[in-house]
Amino acid sequence: MQHSLSDTAVGTRSDFSVCLASAADRPIEESLAMLRRIGADRFGLLASTMSRQGWARSVDAVRACGLSADFIAGGVNAMADDDAGWSTNIAHLQRSVDAAAEIGAGTVCFTSGGSGFLSWEDAASAVVERFAPLVEHARRSGVALAVENTMSIRSGISFVHSVSDAAELAGLLGVGLCVDLYSAFQERGLMRTLADNLDAICLVQIGDHRVQATSVPNRWVPGDGQLPLERLVREVREIGYTGVVDLELLGPAIDAEGDESALARGLQWMRTFVP
Repeated sequence: MQHSLSDTAVGTRSDFSVCLASAADRPIEESLAMLRRIGADRFGLLASTMSRQGWARSVDAVRACGLSADFIAGGVNAMADDDAGWSTNIAHLQRSVDAAAEIGAGTVCFTSGGSGFLSWEDAASAVVERFAPLVEHARRSGVALAVENTMSIRSGISFVHSVSDAAELAGLLGVGLCVDLYSAFQERGLMRTLADNLDAICLVQIGDHRVQATSVPNRWVPGDGQLPLERLVREVREIGYTGVVDLELLGPAIDAEGDESALARGLQWMRTFVP
């Protein structure tokens, strides 16, 4: 059944959220006003936006907006042997956890960082120790952590390029999963992996892709690309996932259209095709 924007009026909880990655350079107050205009009631935002525009200002804006923050997305851009870089990144993620607790967001999503010259197994062992203070901080704060899978082209921020590898690392860390279908649509045994790790999934993200694209970020509005998103989201629901599906859009096509128009169309697609 197709839904109109009025079907998900502000103040009515839905199963859909909108990530503000495409609006990262807007003042946060403007981004939140945009969400209200397109009828979104749940959202996620980038830790980098909050840090750049001021943590206190960002927290105050979210608290005043009347919408529900579901997650803050951060990450690690340090290689496994970069002590100074890891120290900075972990401190930033710990502040993200604090902000999530302040605004009532249940999850902080993060990338694994790069492996450098290490094998996957050695990198995983190294980051378990690196992430230990963050995991403990999040546990004390009552905020869930979720490892996100990424495309292999993003090796500077992650060595976790499949959901199965993300699930392996999440198990080692004792945290949850942020599943990006955009990055995993061709993964072998994807739904089996999701079913086997269903209780760990904190968030499922979508965005469309065109197979000729070789740069990142380069997402399209669902329905504008070539991913089998209708099948993927149907199968995700069929295995028993009942949580939030998040729309993450950014890149040249989104910039050319304008983020408000693109996000509005993407949200309408979700209302039409996500069970």
